[in-house]
Amino acid sequence: MPFTRTQLIRNLKIGIIVLAALIIVGYGVWRSLDYARGPSITIFQPVNGSAMSSSTMDIIGRADRINSLTINGQAISLDEQGNFKETVIVFPGVNMITLSASDQFGRATEKLLEVAR
Repeated sequence: MPFTRTQLIRNLKIGIIVLAALIIVGYGVWRSLDYARGPSITIFQPVNGSAMSSSTMDIIGRADRINSLTINGQAISLDEQGNFKETVIVFPGVNMITLSASDQFGRATEKLLEVAR
């Protein structure tokens, strides 16, 4: 039995509504995936396990999806893109530096950095 014009228009309307709903739901899921991943910390400099010759060093990195970031319990600031650069004192021997971040949902992550002098 062939479609009538009214049935065709009704099916097109339903198809467009379903397609629009799928696009809206898909976009919502895509935008929320970053929040589902939780906070992350990437350290660019120094390399873990490296040796320092001076008494200070710069820790350079990036933190994503966070509310707060600390180095050995001291809060540090970030720029708008999540980049940070912090100068810390390096004592003789092996130094353990802990970077901790948490997000707005209470999830936390931690990176341990070992440097020697």
